[in-house]
Amino acid sequence: MKIQQITGTQVMIPYAPPVGPYIGRGRGGGTLGGHALIVKVETDSGLTGWGEGTGRFETDPNTVLAGHHAADMENALALMEQAGLGRGPMSGIEMALWDVVGKHAGLPVCQLMGGVVREEVDFCACMGLKAPSESAATAQEYIDRWGFRFLKTKAGDDVNQDLAIAEAIQGAIGDTAFLRPDANSGYSPEEAEPMLRKLKDLGIRYYEDPCSTEHLEALVRFRREIGMCILVNMGVGTSDSVRSLLVNEAADMLMPDTPAAGGLLRVKKVAAVAEAYDVPCLMHCSHDLGLKTAAITHIAASTPNFSGPNDTCYHGLTDDVLTEPLKFENGKIRVPMGPGLGVEVDEAKVERYRSA
Repeated sequence: MKIQQITGTQVMIPYAPPVGPYIGRGRGGGTLGGHALIVKVETDSGLTGWGEGTGRFETDPNTVLAGHHAADMENALALMEQAGLGRGPMSGIEMALWDVVGKHAGLPVCQLMGGVVREEVDFCACMGLKAPSESAATAQEYIDRWGFRFLKTKAGDDVNQDLAIAEAIQGAIGDTAFLRPDANSGYSPEEAEPMLRKLKDLGIRYYEDPCSTEHLEALVRFRREIGMCILVNMGVGTSDSVRSLLVNEAADMLMPDTPAAGGLLRVKKVAAVAEAYDVPCLMHCSHDLGLKTAAITHIAASTPNFSGPNDTCYHGLTDDVLTEPLKFENGKIRVPMGPGLGVEVDEAKVERYRSA
């Protein structure tokens, strides 16, 4: 089963309220939708695989991979890296290879990657920066409409703003869901520490990237002295990038992502390294359009250490690139167990939402 043709299409699908516009730290008008590189891999067996990455092909992947066996994942990743392809587009190609290999074998990707340890995968619903009252209303809608039990709000622009948002959300949701603010390393340790103490008093138990991982000693202190569970995404790429975090016990959870790592296989390697230190993993959100959302479920289904609620904005899309949308029930998605990723791409949608 040799690779014949690889094509990539830039796609953007708008967000509907309450997810859109999604305003992150320092982003002004915010993100109006999910953006992705949708990758199609055609093989000489007549089977086609689909993947979702980010960015653009800096190098034509056909000159690198045409004629190579679709199942040779490690070799494909090495060749793409040597040729100068970024990890974002690489991740889309690698995902498509898993999809086509699964279709060829008649097995879901999770069974190719270790087998099924869970059939449903939990998700954490992301929201951008909003006024405190609007944040509280959005949090309640996330719970009532989709059943989410884990919520994430952006943070990192202003301590007082973050505290007001957290207080409003906590007042609205009580103990029905867990809130995890994400500052994207926006604060210094000196700013973060008193804020985290106040958030702990509000009942917040989880915080993502309060400050840069350059300040390992501060992250350790936040965990041990304040008792805040620290999640780290910023700087988490391939498995070699997480060693200092794990050795120094600076994180309670790691948040790899396929575009940052370069593919599903490399995300699983991050999880394997973290497992040796008894640190669980969950997936960071890159505004998925359906294919990656399905891929997340396969990684989590086949990886015991991938046990946390994975980020998502998928619930906010006005559409996706699939023939049948994935559905949240009680904040979870059941792993699609058809061959490959278990989902089918609607090529008309890919063309409809093609972006420049």
